[in-house]
This record gives sequence, C-alpha cells and structure tokens, in this order.
Amino acid sequence: MKLALALAGVLVLTAAQGQGRPQLSAERAAAHTVAAYLADWQPAPLADLGAATPDLVVRPGDSLQAAIDAVPAAGASSRRWVVQLLPGVYRERVCIRGKAPLALAGSPLDPGAVVIVDGRYNAQPKPEGQPAHPCQPDLHTSTHGTPGSSTVMVFSDDVQLLHLTIANDALDGVRQGQGYPPGAGEAGGAQAVALTVAGDRIQLDGVRLLGHQDTFFARRPEPGRAGRVLVRHSLIAGDVDFIFGDATLVVQHSTVLSRTGRRTPGERGIVLAPSTAAGQPQGFLVTDSRLIAEPGVAPGSVALGRAWDAGVKPGTWQAGTSPNGHALVRDSELGAHLAPWVASTSRRPFDPATNRLAEFNNRP
Repeated sequence: MKLALALAGVLVLTAAQGQGRPQLSAERAAAHTVAAYLADWQPAPLADLGAATPDLVVRPGDSLQAAIDAVPAAGASSRRWVVQLLPGVYRERVCIRGKAPLALAGSPLDPGAVVIVDGRYNAQPKPEGQPAHPCQPDLHTSTHGTPGSSTVMVFSDDVQLLHLTIANDALDGVRQGQGYPPGAGEAGGAQAVALTVAGDRIQLDGVRLLGHQDTFFARRPEPGRAGRVLVRHSLIAGDVDFIFGDATLVVQHSTVLSRTGRRTPGERGIVLAPSTAAGQPQGFLVTDSRLIAEPGVAPGSVALGRAWDAGVKPGTWQAGTSPNGHALVRDSELGAHLAPWVASTSRRPFDPATNRLAEFNNRP
C-alpha cells in the first residue's frame, strides 16, 4: 500500500521545539508504523542455534569469508543456511553477495563475544589495481572511499545478522590521543563504515555496530527496488552521520549511542543522514528506542540528523528530483545531548516545509 507520507503541511510545531524540531500530527503518525514500512514483508523467524545444527561453524583463526563462500548462490536453495561464529575476534573484511537466505549468528548470550572488525577508512590509500572491498571491486580509485572502508558488506536479500558485533576501529586511535591517520581529519576522509547493507528483507537482532563517522550504511540494492532493513534489540554507535543511506530502515527497541572523544571540542555530532529518493515515501523510522550519549557529550551538541543530498552540489538541490531524506523518530527516549535537525549535506537550510524530518511522541 502506497502512503502519502510527505511531511510538509502536516506538522505541528510547539513553542518549545520551534522550527528545528517539527512534530508530526497524531493523524499522520498513525501511518508511520513498522508494518507500513515493511509493507508485504513478514520477517522470518530468527535462526535458532538451539533448535537446529548450524550448517557451518567458524572458529577464531578460520576464514569467515571462506565459510560464506561455501553457502549456495541465491536461487540454488530456498532454505536458510546458518553460519555460526564461535566466540572470538575475526579481523577481516567480509562480503556476502548473491547468496541463498543466510543467517550469520554469534553468541545469543553476549553479542560482544563475537567481534568482526577491520580498520580501513575513506582516505586510506589502497594498492593500485586492487578492489576497494571484495564486494566493491572499484579498481580505479586510489583510496578505499566510504563504501570500500566497510568491515562487512551485505549485497544479498533475506540475510539475518544475529548476536554479534561488527566494528570499524580505524579511528579508535584518535580517541586514545594518537591523532588522525594520514588523509583524515575533521574536514573529511575519516568516514569508516562498520556495516553496509544493500539488499531487501535484512534483519539485525542483538547486534552491536561500532564506529565513528558513517558507522551503518543502509542502501537500496538499486534505484526503484525495495531495500527494507529491520534492526531490533541492537546498539548502533558513532558520532557523525552514523546511520545513513537511502534504504527503508526501521530501528526498533534499540539503542543509538552518540560517542565522544574523536572530534575536537565544538565540532558538532550528527545522528541520522537519510538520502531517501524524492519519490520514495519512506526512509528511516526510529521507534521505541533510546537515543543516548557517552559521558562527556555536551547537552545540545549532537544534531538529531540532516538530509544527505547524495550527489548534489551546494546550491543545486531541486525539489521533486534530488534526494530528500525522510526520517521519523517516534515513541523514543531522547537524551539531552540532542539538538534540532540541521542543514543538509548540500547546505540546504532545514525547513519543515521542504524537509521530511520529524518527530512524534518522544520523551526526555
């Protein structure tokens, strides 16, 4: 069912929240439900390691990528294949592309027991002629770029990621006082993605996504194709634009954590950065969740979000043609660190009449 979910003209602005914190009316909020965003997708039951023997078991020191490569290709098997990761650290880049329905499962009792981690960042040089990432085989760039920095990339439908941690630790040294790596800094180059998903019917449950700038990249597989992602009972941590992309993304019963220690004092953090296509009615829905901050994040220092005008140069954004990020944060706990929505990445000022970013029924 297609819903007319444009936010312009249906917002209620309270005196306390002003132009930067538009509130969706109760009537319009009724259309922004998890079921509406998932449409005809009924999420499959989560893989249960206690109910069935996994197809493949991976131990620290083994190649996780080799296990994934052993999963049949999409269309070769209709059942869900289960890959179990035993507790430990897996330092490698992982590509899940064109596979049969798959579950990657860690430890149900502790998502921190299984850690998939890598440490590449946008401006980091890469060897000439080598791909930026196994899932992003661009041979013509001199650096990894933002997508190529990803620790894990999912270019498949019907994938479950369960009870594990995916991290990008490229900028951890900055928090420890070591300074930025070459080419990266406050002005750019520091994007370092933990997880990129570019598929439909993707489920994350009990997952921790750890990074700084651009932690979680939720993409549509291609223009005009559904790209639905459901995140539940999880933690997403970062500091700038750390949940971004053009997918239809639902974050429910989860924690969104703004981190401190990387950016210099006075440099603002930003949580959400949707790049929803102009004709796409649904972007990000954050519901029944907690948006909190690490100790040391100053009150009012982190913007709730901004529109990512992907591919748009400053001053060239066009209504109805250019991306116009859509996000609703509702029924959630918002920490004192959060400030209003801010100007888009193309420097388009935030305006409730044109932007599609709003809240409903949140609480301090």
